[in-house]
Amino acid sequence: MFRTMILRSKTMQSNTRTFERSVGSPWRCRFLVLWAAFTFLPTLSAFGHSEADTRNRVSFQVEVMREVANDWVTARLAVVSEGKDPAVVAAAVNRQMASALGIANKSKGVEVGSGAYTTQPVYDAGRIIRWRARQEIRIESENVDRLSKLIGKLQESLVVLSSITFSVQRKTRTDLEEALIEEALEAFRARAVLIAKGMDRQDWSLVSISVGQSGSQPRMVHSRMDTEQMFASKASPPAFEAGTSEIRFHVKGSIELD
Repeated sequence: MFRTMILRSKTMQSNTRTFERSVGSPWRCRFLVLWAAFTFLPTLSAFGHSEADTRNRVSFQVEVMREVANDWVTARLAVVSEGKDPAVVAAAVNRQMASALGIANKSKGVEVGSGAYTTQPVYDAGRIIRWRARQEIRIESENVDRLSKLIGKLQESLVVLSSITFSVQRKTRTDLEEALIEEALEAFRARAVLIAKGMDRQDWSLVSISVGQSGSQPRMVHSRMDTEQMFASKASPPAFEAGTSEIRFHVKGSIELD
């Protein structure tokens, strides 16, 4: 038994020396233990404090809206040609497009641009019977009457109307957006005060906030025509009203009740 105790003592001494060699001196071992304690205790304390703080937080959202008159109109028209020879069809579209651009560029106060160009086969019973080419022209202006008259002139040159869209000019929209952002922030502050008062709290502090614009689509008053309508007889100039658009902004965030 005495011999067994001696062997166990030697084994423990050997293990102690092995541990000391791995971490260094006994003083270094004590230092590592203290370092670990001071490192993790603040983290655990901060975690507990964070968990307690979230119980006093409230998240909500406010939205403001303004209806504004549309002051910008965009019209898309198309030059279309069909035939058995794709080269002849393409040449016809190019000639008509050059003529249409010449007419449109003479109109003052109108922005003009060419759009997509496509050539595709027309099938019948699985066979190509002819080719169809199409190119788009885009005209934009703040003057609705002037644009309507220009559309009528272009239709006389066999240019067909695809769509008309009303929207708000960039400058008008930018000025209105700045005013709406201020209004939305004020609404957020008012809602925060109301929530704090309703929960019997003296004050509140901001935790997080984000400002964004809610989606609004331009008003389209003339959808794209079918191919058969494109080749119909000349149409009269369109008559339309610009209408209005809704611009919306929202503010969402979190507050902490004090």
